[in-house]
Amino acid sequence: MSKLLEKLERISEGGGQPLGFGAAANRTKASPMVIVSSIPVGNAELAIIAVESGADAVLMTAEHRKKDEIFTQLRSITMDIPWGIFLDMATRKETEQLIEIGCDFVVLNPAKTPAAVLNEERIGKVLQIDPSLSDNLAKSINRLSIDAVLLSTLGRTEAHITIQDLMAYERLAAAAGKHLLAAIPPALPIDDVESLWALGVRGLVVDMTAKNPELRLSQIKEAIQKLPARKKRGNRVSATLPLFREEKEANPPEEEDDY
Repeated sequence: MSKLLEKLERISEGGGQPLGFGAAANRTKASPMVIVSSIPVGNAELAIIAVESGADAVLMTAEHRKKDEIFTQLRSITMDIPWGIFLDMATRKETEQLIEIGCDFVVLNPAKTPAAVLNEERIGKVLQIDPSLSDNLAKSINRLSIDAVLLSTLGRTEAHITIQDLMAYERLAAAAGKHLLAAIPPALPIDDVESLWALGVRGLVVDMTAKNPELRLSQIKEAIQKLPARKKRGNRVSATLPLFREEKEANPPEEEDDY
């Protein structure tokens, strides 16, 4: 099983809470979210920063790169934490090659990836979905052999998550029914980490190509450790029946005697 998936399952099952009977001061709070550092394939410097800064996994990106060049660089990877790659189009054969060289998970483009890739069970499969995805297509994800979904950025100009953005995310999250990851752009405020967590996101994909990646990771880790205790997603409103009906039934009219 994918190590990234194992981390997500432990968190979803409550493994993010401290365990044991020792004093609270002697127990370290487990992280309620995983951090996935996103770096360009072949960038050894950022890979080292990600590992040393405490990332849980690394996602390699390979835009506008030739496949043979990408695989040559991937074969030289030696990393102590799980790593995966986002390929715009990955075939079943290429997925098998990724498994052989130690790839833990792959992020898939649903519009370009052959369906046969879903039959490979030896690697974690993360589906990148766009907020504009229709409800019917989002619901179909629940029946596919997909381990998690990556909520891509909403493409808005605001440097924060709005309530409308959360509404779009919630629609996709409820329909897909999978572990949730969310991309964190460099300009996104740290305060929005709690909003994503409350929505059900349990993994953050952090762009490491921005300035001061160590500081960015440190701030996000701090924000995650400050998250409140686990709470229910949203509030459920229950309807209350009019009381006069109950009173009427509780005190039925007296029946008249027949003569």
